[in-house]
Amino acid sequence: MSARSSKPARPLRLWLVYAGACVLVLYVLRQGLRFVSPDCNRQHQLPLSTKMPYPSAGACNHAISSDMELLQVQYVLRHGARYANDGEIDRMLQVFELLSDHVPKNWIKPEMVAKEKAMHLSVSGHIESSNLAQRMQQRYSALLARRQENISAVRFISTEFQRTIATANSFRNALDGHDQMPPVAVIPLANDTLLSMKTNCGRWDAGKNSVQAAVNEEQAIFDSIHGAKLQGRISRQLGLAPSALSVDDIQIIYRICGYDMALYDEHTHWCTLFDQPTAALLELRSDIKYSREYGSQGAEINGHMACDLFTSIVNDIDSALRDPSAAVSTFGFGHAETLMFVNNLLGLDQALGQTAVPISGNMTLEQGLLRGFRTTKLVPFSSNLGIELYRDQDSQAFFRLLLNERVVRLPGCAEDLCPLGVLRSKLAGDIGCPFTDMCQL
Repeated sequence: MSARSSKPARPLRLWLVYAGACVLVLYVLRQGLRFVSPDCNRQHQLPLSTKMPYPSAGACNHAISSDMELLQVQYVLRHGARYANDGEIDRMLQVFELLSDHVPKNWIKPEMVAKEKAMHLSVSGHIESSNLAQRMQQRYSALLARRQENISAVRFISTEFQRTIATANSFRNALDGHDQMPPVAVIPLANDTLLSMKTNCGRWDAGKNSVQAAVNEEQAIFDSIHGAKLQGRISRQLGLAPSALSVDDIQIIYRICGYDMALYDEHTHWCTLFDQPTAALLELRSDIKYSREYGSQGAEINGHMACDLFTSIVNDIDSALRDPSAAVSTFGFGHAETLMFVNNLLGLDQALGQTAVPISGNMTLEQGLLRGFRTTKLVPFSSNLGIELYRDQDSQAFFRLLLNERVVRLPGCAEDLCPLGVLRSKLAGDIGCPFTDMCQL
């Protein structure tokens, strides 16, 4: 094993632990639990893949014709910003040790690598969730007011993980300041085929393993084309020889930048090493993996993993159309892969991108920017996809899709407000799927 892979010296670890509490206090003082209104033009400077802070950039105009009645909303949401997992922490500590003589000490945040916080929701994650809920309270105020007539009109469900449960509770509490809504219902992990569906699908797990060789091959091609440029840029800024950092090391630094932004809104440290093109290339390298493990370029099962979730959603839609007074709006809290599986089933890559060319290691930056599958836009922290159900004066049903608070059109829809039959046709082959049988090896 190279010197880069050795564990950090004990003094560094002690210093990291000692300073940890200060970072959290300073962050809370700096941020506060404030409401952030959507900014239609706000975009984070760098594309940071799955560690992207939520952009809080909702669509400016959510208005619908007055002859349309909103009956129900169905939302699938990713948890808010979380701390790194154990494996990420180990690699981040290795990079911190490697670069300890080349970056200011205050770039190394002890809290970011505290294993007792691994995978837990962060302070910023709670803030994101609360802000999102407040915007939805404004957007759906009339619909949510119906809970006074029907106590079960709003439902919250979550996977059995601290980060999703905490996100769901922060969201629920901000949505309902009077504590009148039902508590968050947690789906036991062993039975979860709705939001943590990969956990109970052996066929998906086998498919993920089967694509690893292709992921490694495509990333090796990427490194052979773009690696020297990435190594030269980052090493030069740190005062290192280009060979001192591997492309994998640079990918970890890119991830640290993402956590710096998502956890602390800090863009003056690690993120200064990247410009827009460099970050976009590293997002592309990340998406080579995500598009195969979770996306439509992977195993065939990836395109059907959200079938049980959409069966539940369509059942709720049908119930709302039969009896609008009993309609239930559901907010389901899951993970990045939950939304990637939803994306596969709906075929949104076509709506979000300008090219159908598969993601590959030999893509140019220009080609990569045209792809539909971009994790930065699809699954930042607190990402969400909503289905709004409407009825016109002739009792005809329509729906509208929102991805991260921006209206998007399902392929096949001529307008933003689209006949419900288009959605039914899109989902027809997956509604009522035998999930357990489908997932057996």
